[in-house]
Amino acid sequence: MAESELPDWTDNKMGSMVRAALWLATQVGEGNVYTKDQLRAAFPDVAQIDRRVRDLRELGWVIATNREDPQLAPNEAQFVRAGAAVWEPGVIRASRQQRQSKSLARLLEPEALRVRAFDDIRLRQAPDPEAVWGRLKDLSQPERSIILAWIAMGYRPSSSVELAWRAFRGLSEEQRQEMAVRLGELVSSELYEELPTSGGLKGAP
Repeated sequence: MAESELPDWTDNKMGSMVRAALWLATQVGEGNVYTKDQLRAAFPDVAQIDRRVRDLRELGWVIATNREDPQLAPNEAQFVRAGAAVWEPGVIRASRQQRQSKSLARLLEPEALRVRAFDDIRLRQAPDPEAVWGRLKDLSQPERSIILAWIAMGYRPSSSVELAWRAFRGLSEEQRQEMAVRLGELVSSELYEELPTSGGLKGAP
C-alpha cells in the first residue's frame, strides 16, 4: 500500500501502537534510523511509546537497536522492515492468534518436547545468579509483574489454557476429534467477524 493510502498517524482515535506503526511507515521509512527523542517528540501524549513500538515486533515488524546492531547508538533504532498491517481491522487479533497457534504447534513437536525436557533438567542444576537476573531483566513489565506475584505466592498457578489442555487430554479419542472440530468452528467464526467488509475496501465496486 502506498504511503498516500495509509491512515493519518496523528489520528488519536487509533491506538498508540497503530499510530507508531504508521509513523514508522510514513515518517521514518524502511531501512532508516531514528532516535528515541524523535519518537517521543512525535508522541508527547503517549507515556510508554517505546514499549508500543517494541510490541510491534510480535506482529512481524523488524526494529533493530544497538543490541542487534552495535553500529547504532544507544538512543538510536533502525526501522528495518514493516510487518502486519496493524491499522487494518482484525489484523492485530488474527496475527496474534496465528502466532500463538504456531508457538503451540512447536511446543507439541517431539523435538520441542525433548528440548523442553532438557531445559527442565538444566534448571534443576544450580543456576548462575547473574544469568537468572539477566532473564528477569529481559522480561517485559507485565511479565515481571506476573513472576513477582508467583514469587510472593511461592508457586506458579496453572493458567486457564493449561487447565483446558489437561481437561481435553482426559477425553476419549472420539471426543477429542469432536472437540477439535467445534473449537475450529469457533475460532473460524471469530476470525471471520474481525475481517473487514467489502464495502470498507478501497476500490471495491
